[in-house]
Amino acid sequence: MAIYEEVLAWSERLPAWRSDALRRLCVQGEWTAQDLVEILDLAKQHHGMRSAFLPVLQPVLFAADHFPAEPNREHTVVLQSLHSLTNVGKIPNSEVLNFQPHGLTIVYGGNGTGKSGYARVLKQACRARSPGAVYANAYAADYQQLIPSAAIDFALDGAAQQTTWRSDPDNVAQPELRGISVFDGDCARHYLQSREAANFQPSALTYLQQLANGLNQALRPALQAEITGLATDTTPFSVIPSDTDAGRAVHPISPTTDLTRARELAALADDELAERVRLPQEISEADPTARASLLDHAATRVDELASLIAVVTGVVSDEVIDAKHQAHRAVLEAETAERAASAMLQAGDATHLLPGTGQGSWALLFNAAREYSSSTAYPGEAFPVTNDDAVCVLCQQELSPEAQNRLQRFDHYIRDRTAETAQAARNAWQQIVREVDPANVDFTVAPNMLESLRARVPALPDDIQTFQADLVARLQWLKTAVATGVWQDCPGYRGANPGASIAQAAEVLREEAGRLRANMNAEALAAKKLRLKELEARQLLSDHIEGIARVIDNLAHRVRLQNCLNDIAATRPISVLAGQLTRTYISEALAGRMNEELTRLELRHVEAGVSSAGDAGAVRLGIQLLDCQLAPHQVLSEAEQRMCALAYFFAELHQSGSTSGIVFDDPVSSLDHSHRTAVAQRIVKESANRQVIVFTHDAVFFGELITLCQDAGLAPEVRSISYRAEGPGYVDAGLPYDMRRHRERIAQHRRDQQQIAATFNTPPGDTERYAIRNAYSDLRVTIEIGIEDTILNETVVRFRDGISVGRLNGVMAVQEQEFREVQRLHDRCCRNVSAHSHAAGQQRPVTHPDELHGDIEAVNTLFTRIRSRRG
Repeated sequence: MAIYEEVLAWSERLPAWRSDALRRLCVQGEWTAQDLVEILDLAKQHHGMRSAFLPVLQPVLFAADHFPAEPNREHTVVLQSLHSLTNVGKIPNSEVLNFQPHGLTIVYGGNGTGKSGYARVLKQACRARSPGAVYANAYAADYQQLIPSAAIDFALDGAAQQTTWRSDPDNVAQPELRGISVFDGDCARHYLQSREAANFQPSALTYLQQLANGLNQALRPALQAEITGLATDTTPFSVIPSDTDAGRAVHPISPTTDLTRARELAALADDELAERVRLPQEISEADPTARASLLDHAATRVDELASLIAVVTGVVSDEVIDAKHQAHRAVLEAETAERAASAMLQAGDATHLLPGTGQGSWALLFNAAREYSSSTAYPGEAFPVTNDDAVCVLCQQELSPEAQNRLQRFDHYIRDRTAETAQAARNAWQQIVREVDPANVDFTVAPNMLESLRARVPALPDDIQTFQADLVARLQWLKTAVATGVWQDCPGYRGANPGASIAQAAEVLREEAGRLRANMNAEALAAKKLRLKELEARQLLSDHIEGIARVIDNLAHRVRLQNCLNDIAATRPISVLAGQLTRTYISEALAGRMNEELTRLELRHVEAGVSSAGDAGAVRLGIQLLDCQLAPHQVLSEAEQRMCALAYFFAELHQSGSTSGIVFDDPVSSLDHSHRTAVAQRIVKESANRQVIVFTHDAVFFGELITLCQDAGLAPEVRSISYRAEGPGYVDAGLPYDMRRHRERIAQHRRDQQQIAATFNTPPGDTERYAIRNAYSDLRVTIEIGIEDTILNETVVRFRDGISVGRLNGVMAVQEQEFREVQRLHDRCCRNVSAHSHAAGQQRPVTHPDELHGDIEAVNTLFTRIRSRRG
């Protein structure tokens, strides 16, 4: 692990995003498309860009736990079993795959049996160079949510341990399992560099090269496309003159342009917009004096309108309405007081007084009598005159004592001023009634004045019309209130009084007239032209400000993207480190060992050697073809390249001094048939020194392994992976049924016969017929296998490359009775199988299970007797 320890120490200087990329590479063996998207996102974050993910992605730094599988001599790790597989394809959770701790364990399974599911778990848990992926049940509705997992029993230096593996990027497998090396087709391809199929190196160096060149090549196109796609053209904004405040604020447009200042200049106030519209006319005016006079006249008319509005507003102002309301309340209160005093006056007289005495016209009558008495009838005497000679000034009769008293009380009542106050209030209210009835709030605004005002203050004409309608509504309400005495719900104004705005417009007209008269001054005219230029530049800036803002943002983003791109392309330090490590860890001893392995694999025409090439004198372990004018990867077949990779695997394993177990998943393919025996010999040889586990679907290769182990006196253990009615992934100890010898098959025949007998119906139907046919078909195969391994003593075995001459002494001479028994039993089988066409008219009965049992025992007895005769 020394090389990875050096990489780990060096990785502490890496930016977090690149450290995370190295972690993913070491854990998974490669980057997926999603990995590259996430790594690029982390790199962008590192350079100040916002993450595209929610929640925001966080880098996970490379650590010792992320080292991939590297053989080492420090500890011995062997696998004991793989079990409790959950969500690994359709493999049932109950199955246990056991491995012998030393020697060869062969796991055989045909295509589709689930064998690869077990192998993929070990590739992930033991960190093969190319771990690949473990898939859940692809037919499950919740496939995306399923997480594959499994339990692994192993021994570390003889001590039993257990760990749980999960297919989770954040879940790191048990570090000790890194000691188990795995080789398969994907790993073979991983040993070969993509540029040159004839170079080999430790995985750490491969990962460093991928971290440098591979990552750069993978991420650069997306970044360059993003940079190219940014809209950064500033040409459309050159229309803003650079010699104005607006131009100086934005030119030249760059990431450092002060956008806040630019937005301030782009925001023109209403008066500035009006000024920009007005200035061209002022500047081009031919007779400024005449124009100024017209403006003065217009201002006078606008002032008159403002004064008229002020007058009509006063008719229905809140103050006027409140005053009239108070006058009405005063009348009501005064008349109430008057009625109360009149009631008291009448209550104090024993004689019933006439209605209305003390009120209104009666009071006027009494005061008129006072005036007549004081001025004419009794001048100089106080009214009322009630001495003995006095008479009533109205009826001119003598006053009785009661009449004298009544006159005195009437005078006292009148002098109390209640009636006078009531009369005054009535007089005031009648005056209000006379004023309100003819009141009018209408005013007329000439259409040309409205349009002139609209050109200066667009909303003002509408405000005037709305205000006029409000005045009419208020006057109508006031007249109704005066007539009915109901003063609730007075209409309000829907807007402000336009009088102030109208007066302001008049003032603006006068100021404009003043400026026109000032145009007679050349200096003032030049100032106006300069002012107009500034306003027009600011208007252009306003028109383009959002586009300028986008370009500024894009320019700033481009700088960040370019910095990110430069960072990704800064691979020199990685290349230097890789060069230093290759000179340390790729040696002539490794090349020599690889040549030995090439010879064992029968590639004697291929030779491995160490050479220096590339940047910083990088050292490479390559292969050469003697007297060949082409590069090796142009000549070697895929099978030969695979054998080169396998040779390097064994060479690296030997150089490491590791004694831990190794795993092969289909180490040969159909392309490797000419090297099959050599590979089997090398694996069997290695199994004499360590635990070796081989997963294979190749029956020929399986047979080679079994035969070579027997020849070497080794005892391999066999596990069969089968597909049953319930699904794939079922584990059986021993050979697959179709590959078993006849003695193991007899036991299976007995179990099958018991199952058939337990469910056999009388009379039998199609179910029973098919079951008996299948049983006799298998029994016929067992007879043929018995001939091969008992009578012929396995001298000739199908799929074996040669004939075992040494076993000829065990070949038995078949006796006449044995021959007839073999023939009889074979005929019995043929009569019950569907491989032969039988005459339908015979209507053969279905053989009873008891007869099947007798035939099974007869086959067993026959071959047992032959073996016993051989001794």
